[in-house]
Amino acid sequence: MFTMAAMQEMWANAWPIISLLLTCSIFSGAVILERWFALGRFDFDRDALLERLRKLLGENKRESAVTLCEGLKRPIGRILTYALAPSVQDRAAGRDHMERVALRMIRTETADMNHYLVALGTIGSISPFVGLFGTVVGIIHAFRAIAENAGGGPGVVANGIAEALITTALGLFVAIPAIVAYNGFGRKVERISEDMELCTLEILDLTGVR
Repeated sequence: MFTMAAMQEMWANAWPIISLLLTCSIFSGAVILERWFALGRFDFDRDALLERLRKLLGENKRESAVTLCEGLKRPIGRILTYALAPSVQDRAAGRDHMERVALRMIRTETADMNHYLVALGTIGSISPFVGLFGTVVGIIHAFRAIAENAGGGPGVVANGIAEALITTALGLFVAIPAIVAYNGFGRKVERISEDMELCTLEILDLTGVR
């Protein structure tokens, strides 16, 4: 059973690694929450949106289609508004020019969606190794305790072993949610970007831009 003195000793030995992992955990948790809500503002139902726009454009109601896109209050709305109502100069420049402009807009939004994801992936990748480093340090402390207390019982190495196990578990605790979130958000960004591009190209086709 750990005494208060033993716990204080363990903390004194392990606090740099535990503090680093706790900081990473707080930061990754904040990023996960921020990206969850941020990507929700980018997401949209591609099929439902295209169906409504096809219907309006089929009825020659381009102004209503523009109003619909402006009312989305999402990045896809701004991109489709450009595709539906480009400037005179852009329309005169032709289809290739408009596609390039629209794709640049999509890439800009994709970069915004990817914000912080590299940091999240980095935390997920390095946290197990930081925990492993804590494990090694804990084992070293355990062997040092054995050397300093020859013939002592299991209690001699308890602090070192506990330190090793705690840092290992904490490293995994930080890494697993970060990696899961990183992969999930990455797939979501790819899907939204593809949906944006598909919608834009179809609207340019429907508006007959040459």
